[in-house]
Amino acid sequence: MPTQIHILPDDLANKIAAGEVVERPAAVVKELLENAIDAGADRIVIDVAAGGRETIRVSDNGSGMGRDDVLLALERHATSKIHTLSDLNAISTLGFRGEALPSIASVSRMTLESRTEGEEAGTRVSVEGGRVKEVSAVGRDVGTTVTVHGLFYNVPARRKFLKGIETEMRHIVACVSQIGLAYPALSIALSHNGRSILRLGQADCKRRIEEVFGLDAGREAVEMEVEEEGIRVHGFLGRPTFVRRSGASQALLVNGRPIQSRTLAHAIYDGYGGLIAKGDFPFYVLYLDIPPGEVDVNVHPTKREVRFADERRVYQVISGTVRRALREADVIPEVSPEVFEREARAETAVAPASFSERPAASVSTARETTRPYDGGRKVRPAALDLDLQMSLPLIERKPPEPKDASEEGTAEGDETETAAVWQLHETYILAEIKNGLILIDQHVAHERVLYEETLRGFLAQPTPGQQLLFPLTVSLSLTEMAFLREVFPLLERLGFGIRDLGGNSAFVDAIPSGLRQWEDGKLLKEIVEDLQEAGRSKSGVEERVATSYACHTAIRAGERLSKREMKALIDRLFATEDPFVCPHGRPIVIKMSLDEINKRFGR
Repeated sequence: MPTQIHILPDDLANKIAAGEVVERPAAVVKELLENAIDAGADRIVIDVAAGGRETIRVSDNGSGMGRDDVLLALERHATSKIHTLSDLNAISTLGFRGEALPSIASVSRMTLESRTEGEEAGTRVSVEGGRVKEVSAVGRDVGTTVTVHGLFYNVPARRKFLKGIETEMRHIVACVSQIGLAYPALSIALSHNGRSILRLGQADCKRRIEEVFGLDAGREAVEMEVEEEGIRVHGFLGRPTFVRRSGASQALLVNGRPIQSRTLAHAIYDGYGGLIAKGDFPFYVLYLDIPPGEVDVNVHPTKREVRFADERRVYQVISGTVRRALREADVIPEVSPEVFEREARAETAVAPASFSERPAASVSTARETTRPYDGGRKVRPAALDLDLQMSLPLIERKPPEPKDASEEGTAEGDETETAAVWQLHETYILAEIKNGLILIDQHVAHERVLYEETLRGFLAQPTPGQQLLFPLTVSLSLTEMAFLREVFPLLERLGFGIRDLGGNSAFVDAIPSGLRQWEDGKLLKEIVEDLQEAGRSKSGVEERVATSYACHTAIRAGERLSKREMKALIDRLFATEDPFVCPHGRPIVIKMSLDEINKRFGR
């Protein structure tokens, strides 16, 4: 019987292995950046074309490689980082497996140039699909340049799963930002299609945070630092008022390596205590320096996850550090037990007198009742409360205003014009209909109207905006700017005048005419936050922008509306394609039939 098991050809095995390391263009950038940092570079230049799908070039001024090392570096599991098994237990470099370069080379057309200090000329190697095509001498500065063309050109199944150019570019920006946070002394420049996207100069930690996350993050940051039992924790925390709807403004860095860790994230949230509402994401950048022997970085193909030898101790150190830093910054107020004791003594002294002065009839009348606005708990109302409840006047309806003689005798359209409409708690619109009434949430109703109008606006000619008397420079994080760049054309169609200043800044000199909620650029930040939160949504970018724009510019709960405004909103709502559900899926209209109302009153 012939054997069914066979050894895969090297070419196929290399492509399979490459899939674990090289997921997308951002993974290529990450691996090449790590190699540059391990080589001692303090200046790195990254040039990308078509979101990395066509070209990725990473140049550094590190120590470089000689001719023999350049060729060896293309062999799988060839590395200068570790030599023995014991080295694997105490890894202090970002790379160590010797997989990155051969993996990238096997799924692209790659050129590698490098030169060391002692060489007169450098070495240039051209590789196609993992096979060396040419080796030659080249004149260049000390350092290394890796150029990757046509990523996944020979793996079409993988290439077709790459996302759009802007999406892949966002991942690259996020990757570079994380590396920039880990190494503030490193100078990094990133350009896309020849246009500068970000330029991070050599800086300290706080300045780097402002470069990556925006000036507001730096101003709102609470610094923390502690070292105990060989573990050093330092970084910056956002105040509880500085929260986001996604975790894009968070960074965890262990021994200079950007990672993802539920343990560390949970420890930080534990340090915040109850100061962060469920669903909110605090801003933080946390650096953890721990002896290499106490952390295992070899547990994930892309090295994004780590494992700690004493996870409980790390958790406690981080949680305690966060809690102390927030307390020292007066974010967590300390209340002395004496305060509660004083209040308890005061209540004890007053309570007996107050009950003895109350008339006996009042006390006997005050039965225990349950009120929904008290959270369902039982309360003992005073007699005065009962008296007020029994003497509340009936709400009288004002008679209709007299009409001109010319208006008398109008047809049944007159009934619609004079239909009863009220605003309830400045949040809901109550309208009388033929067989009952409807209750409309004014915010989500306006949101549905604006959503459909915005979508139609994307298909129409650009709308001229209203020029700002004082143009505004909006500062965002680098990742947020990547999202904003993706929707520039859509925002311009709405009437925004936006110019990209590079880095994390945009210049705004016009906004849509009649815009109600601008608040000096807050609207743009809210739209970007929504795009980040819905980054994996199946809906298109037009729908996501329209949803966010409508949500943040619609009438708010608590805004008083005139009868004319309420009537106009109802008319616009029922002219939409779907007047009963807002873009987020919330109900807009609740209908109560006259039969249901009669039944409730026992009629």
